Amino acid sequence: MKLNVLMSLNHKGKIYEIGDSIDVPVEKVAIFINNGWAAKFEKKEAKLKKVTKELKKDSIETKNDATNKD
Repeated sequence: MKLNVLMSLNHKGKIYEIGDSIDVPVEKVAIFINNGWAAKFEKKEAKLKKVTKELKKDSIETKNDATNKD
């Protein structure tokens, strides 16, 4: 079962840092959770892409255009 690591762990020769996910046999899940070593796995939220809208004008009056009106 997947768990999120709550503290630095060395499990089966591999070092896990806070926030890493770890696979633990089902029969040992309670040990990891009760000792505060890990918590039930929560998927990280997918980052949403920012959407920007572009405004287009038919014409833009520049400073020179404004002063040179006839």
